[in-house]
Amino acid sequence: MLINQTRRKFVNLSLAGVALMASGVMKVLPASARETIGHEISIRNAHTGERFQGVYRIGNYYVPAAFRKINRVMRDHRTGDIIPMDPKLLDTLARVQKDCRCGQAIEILSGYRSPKTNNMLRRNTRGVAKNSYHMKGQAADIRVPGSSTKKVRNTARALRTGGVGYYPRSGFVHVDTGDVRTWSS
Repeated sequence: MLINQTRRKFVNLSLAGVALMASGVMKVLPASARETIGHEISIRNAHTGERFQGVYRIGNYYVPAAFRKINRVMRDHRTGDIIPMDPKLLDTLARVQKDCRCGQAIEILSGYRSPKTNNMLRRNTRGVAKNSYHMKGQAADIRVPGSSTKKVRNTARALRTGGVGYYPRSGFVHVDTGDVRTWSS
């Protein structure tokens, strides 16, 4: 009986959060109230200009409609291939965005990469991993407007949620949800 009551409360809370998002109420709530209701992110694909801005998670519930849009924004822009992105990656990106106090969309230079794209990049670019987390939907190469690559690197490292690659000459930071590790190029 207790499990059914708990499940019912969770479903009701989730439905209430989705209703708030759909009604536009989330946009007018103060930031502190929005954070307790839902987790927001703002991303922009640097190659296509496509964006997602909004709530992607309510409590521990990841919003499927938001992820369909996020997956499209983070698709392989070369092939058009789309796969589900790792929700933990979005949590990491949202935390980086919040901790860097970024009021603009995070620029996604590379989200998902198809094996075809990854192989092409391996032939033409140094340092592309054969079994890249990009091919699993678990990595993103990012720029955070208003933050140096060093600040983004340090912020992502402090989270200890996966790998962090630092590419200061290219002006981006790689984040993934693999083992905690760091490197630079």
